Amino acid sequence: MRSLFAAVLLLTLLGIGLFAQPVIRTTNGVLNAASYAQQGMPNSAIAQGSIFTVFGTGLGPAVLQEYSSFPVSSTLGGTSVNITAGGKTVQAPMIFTTASQVAAIMPSTTPVGNATVSVTYENATSGTYPIQVVASSFGTFAVNEQGNGTGIITNAGNEVFLADSAALPGDVATIWGTGIGPLPYNDADAPTATNLTNIPVKLYVGGQLVSPSYQGPSTCCAGVSQIAFKVPAGITGCSVPVEVAINNVVSPATTMPIGSDSTRVCSDPNGIPSTILQALLSKSSFNLGSVSLSRTTAADPILNTTTTTDIGSAVFFNIKPLEFAGSTSFQKAAIGSCVVNAISYPPTILSGFTGLAAGPFITVNGPGGIQEFEPIPGISGVYGSTNGLTPFLTPGAYTASGTGGAAVGPFSVDMTVANPITWTNQASISTVDRASGVTVTWNGGTPGTFATIGGSSLLIGPPGVITTFTCQAPIAQGTFTVGPDVLLQLPASSSVIGISLATLSLGNNEPYIEFTATGLDYGFAQSSVSISDPVTYQ
Repeated sequence: MRSLFAAVLLLTLLGIGLFAQPVIRTTNGVLNAASYAQQGMPNSAIAQGSIFTVFGTGLGPAVLQEYSSFPVSSTLGGTSVNITAGGKTVQAPMIFTTASQVAAIMPSTTPVGNATVSVTYENATSGTYPIQVVASSFGTFAVNEQGNGTGIITNAGNEVFLADSAALPGDVATIWGTGIGPLPYNDADAPTATNLTNIPVKLYVGGQLVSPSYQGPSTCCAGVSQIAFKVPAGITGCSVPVEVAINNVVSPATTMPIGSDSTRVCSDPNGIPSTILQALLSKSSFNLGSVSLSRTTAADPILNTTTTTDIGSAVFFNIKPLEFAGSTSFQKAAIGSCVVNAISYPPTILSGFTGLAAGPFITVNGPGGIQEFEPIPGISGVYGSTNGLTPFLTPGAYTASGTGGAAVGPFSVDMTVANPITWTNQASISTVDRASGVTVTWNGGTPGTFATIGGSSLLIGPPGVITTFTCQAPIAQGTFTVGPDVLLQLPASSSVIGISLATLSLGNNEPYIEFTATGLDYGFAQSSVSISDPVTYQ
């Protein structure tokens, strides 16, 4: 087990080299080693007893070194990490060291509040980097080693639940992370199983509050926390969100797949069918294509009017199963729940996917005429509409087609853009208390389809972070409450000239429509129509 989770901690090492003076990078220089919650976010403080990662140059040796015995030394490969807080300076137990990244444990006795971090390598010391130390701020390790997407959440055999090996209700599952809180013993010593019931952990699985059976240190690895729980009944899907809240600090959400039958293959009624998903994930890699049409009508508080924005896109990628599991790009919330994504801007587009050439353009023919989606420069496999801000989508029937290219053959698919549903309590929502949640109500829509409740909040940088949430609910339900487990992951709203840079939205989306093409293992089309309003998240 130790080798598995040690691997989680070791990121791809780029730009390794030796530098005379260690330098901590100026933005996001010190982060939770599991979640990578970015500085300024509500969950970005470093917890007592947690593993944190320092990024920079000249921090350590060119060749990776990691701790191999207990007690964990405060010096490794010539590197040490110094914490100054509450008028005293201590050295942190070292997990690993390289020239570009080092990881260490925040001592459990570090005073909470303002602190600084510095790195010493071969008797040269970096400048200090400011951080906030708190008692608890949990982060879950993720399959993609970026703190989002499918989490390192394992079964009784310490195997990660994946889409084709999903959890079932009643299974015992274990979350692997760091930052649950201070230990009652020396952080450098070999960890012992200690159920820290004094820490007020709230565990949410698919929005349901679940009581952990264990919450404390892992016996495998220094600084690693575990939370064990029984998978609840009543929610299934390929992307069921899992969050840990301690004292109103909510971990960045990762997800786990939960199945509904003994085949342990997850499925979503508004996603890829389970039989097809199982076939895709059995391959070493697979080719996926999608066409998307979306219309958003947004209130403009400056002009006191509304603006309609239509977006059309098509993407074609070769994807490895593990990359698919770790990606948030194709992730939809399980029905009855919400997924949250924090995206730096400018964002990295679909990292780890290989684009496929599908021809010179994709054509969409509908009530408003023909639109051509052209390749996006510099992003292989991605096509987008080029008509600027001119709306081109109206409710009705559409046909999307392509003449084919080097990797993807010709295809054609019929799809529908529906009428928008009615947001019945839209006018009453302007300010949202994140700790209380918000309820959205509606009527209308096509029976058997789904409502999408979403929102965003912008953290003005550096770093700049756009945090979004997306929830799915049956259209017939008519109401949905976005809880504090979701909203407390958002930063409080920023504003410019008194106008909030945050939104709340309601929409309806049609189910996936499958299409076939030579070179694709699976293709699907989808459409959505939504209404968006500016709100203030407090």
